[in-house]
Amino acid sequence: MPRAYSPYRSRLFGVPSAPPPSHRAPLRPRVNQPVGFLISEALRPSYYFGRSHDYVYYPASWTDSASGTSYAQGYYDENGQHYDSVSFSKNGKYENVVCHCPYCGSDTVLTLDADGAGKQDLQCPHCLGPMEIKSFLDEFVSEAGGNTHSYASEESLRQLRQKKKKKKRWPWVVAILVALYLFGSALTATQEPYTPQSAPVGQTVGTVQAPPSNPELFGSRLYLKSDGGGAFRLAGSGNADKVLDWDREYESYYDPDSDCWVWCNTDVEPYVWQYWYEGISSDYGDYGWMEHYSDGWFIETSRDNWTKLPSRYPTDRLWYIRSSA
Repeated sequence: MPRAYSPYRSRLFGVPSAPPPSHRAPLRPRVNQPVGFLISEALRPSYYFGRSHDYVYYPASWTDSASGTSYAQGYYDENGQHYDSVSFSKNGKYENVVCHCPYCGSDTVLTLDADGAGKQDLQCPHCLGPMEIKSFLDEFVSEAGGNTHSYASEESLRQLRQKKKKKKRWPWVVAILVALYLFGSALTATQEPYTPQSAPVGQTVGTVQAPPSNPELFGSRLYLKSDGGGAFRLAGSGNADKVLDWDREYESYYDPDSDCWVWCNTDVEPYVWQYWYEGISSDYGDYGWMEHYSDGWFIETSRDNWTKLPSRYPTDRLWYIRSSA
């Protein structure tokens, strides 16, 4: 699969967005993983570190549209093994352990002592028959740095960008002006036109120009020269420290070194450079575009709500373009 079609390679493939704390177990390499889960604002996979395995929890079943393969809701470990339920031990207790009674068919959720949990005689509260533990038991280590999202699940960057980018309003302006002009022409078609003496002669109907596209302004290849401190400026082809190619499908320039997509928003004055950093922007679902100003980085956390980039994200690897178009 081409790289451009699978941008969310972050945490599941061992590339965390931030260096793991020293107390956290290293991520295990993941193989045979499910694909095709569409992340939404309501449905997001969660990542957990266990002593035996690392798990991604998918909150709903789904079918991969590309292969037609169906996947069940539940936990998938680093080897692709599926579990309906995983119970973690915390503070000497296994929490939310699903216990099944084979006699009456009922399930009961219990909290069990960690010591000897698998050997306890569990009595069904419904028929008093012996129950069996249905959950896989593991010792909890931590969640993935407070970010429980998982992005190897083939979320479409094209769909995300359609939601993220500022909507281009000029086509609607053109349509409204044309409609008003035609409507006015229809009303006055049977009337003798009247021209005031002070009116200029030979006026023509004005047109609304579309904002220039990024390739029109900068070309299909963006050349940047480092100014230090993560800042870059536009440069010529023979004097560039960073070269980014325009991706027509995603309508952005892409920097593989930092896994960042960047474009210049020409719908506003002055023009603004916006950035999509994998491992940061992708934490915000339908939002996450970033902008840099003199007082630092800002990120869109919800519709038209821009906030200072949270301190949990390291900025030493982030870069930005100092100059605007």
